[in-house]
Amino acid sequence: MGGDAQIGNGVLGERWLSVPADVLGEGGRAVIATTEGDVALLRVGGDLYAVDNACPHAGNPLVEADVLGQTLVCVYHGWRFDLETGACLAGEEPVRRYPVEARGDRIWIDLS
Repeated sequence: MGGDAQIGNGVLGERWLSVPADVLGEGGRAVIATTEGDVALLRVGGDLYAVDNACPHAGNPLVEADVLGQTLVCVYHGWRFDLETGACLAGEEPVRRYPVEARGDRIWIDLS
């Protein structure tokens, strides 16, 4: 994990990763390294989303994907994913989605 990442335990077995909110920068995108693999963190409008950075089709980085409304579109092969649920809208497998929220000057991602 890069920078100022922190792991904390929540209730009911939740495991939260905390990163500084400014990790998103002006582009609203970042890759967060975790022990389970990289997570693509995205800010779309005022909403935050976190998904596996590897597209389930061929492992291409979803941090580079196009965002069309609430749809994440892999630029390599066109697979489409619902940002709210991770459901695959065009392709065969969903992408893993992580609950994420802003708390003060930090962003928390539930890795449970």
